Amino acid sequence: MKKQILMFVIVFNSLITSYAQNNPVPEYLENNTFSKELLSFKMTNLEGKVVSLGEVLELHKGKKVVIDFWASWCRDCILDVPAAKKLKRKTINTDYVYISLDKDIERWKRAITYWKIKGDHYYIKEGWENELSKYVDLDWIPRYIVLDEAGVIKLPKALKISDKEIKEIVD
Repeated sequence: MKKQILMFVIVFNSLITSYAQNNPVPEYLENNTFSKELLSFKMTNLEGKVVSLGEVLELHKGKKVVIDFWASWCRDCILDVPAAKKLKRKTINTDYVYISLDKDIERWKRAITYWKIKGDHYYIKEGWENELSKYVDLDWIPRYIVLDEAGVIKLPKALKISDKEIKEIVD
């Protein structure tokens, strides 16, 4: 019985993962910037200051940006941390922005420290259900979005930091 339950869980998880991987992103994300309305979306930084998405992007103006949607409870997110560190060491003109969907702000902060995740960190107190997640059609984490130096979305969806398209853009 335990083997049957385990097999069901594995098959179910595979189906959900493949759905997220095959779900196309909205066309308005491809080769576009974030909408003006979305630029006012609010997040909290590590110091507790509430900032807008527009302010965050302004900090990285002129650089390529990898946006990483993640959470401390997400196994796949944590498994990508070593590969992300490796990629960061190879990319000079690329900034990394981490947007957490954690429900607990202290757990989020502890995970950043524990895993030694370097980059620009933001927390969305609403968790998964928020305007930014809806806009990018977030259906799985980790989820990576890559912007060019002008803030144009060059890669609207990658589910692994090792995705070859990420490397092609940031190299």
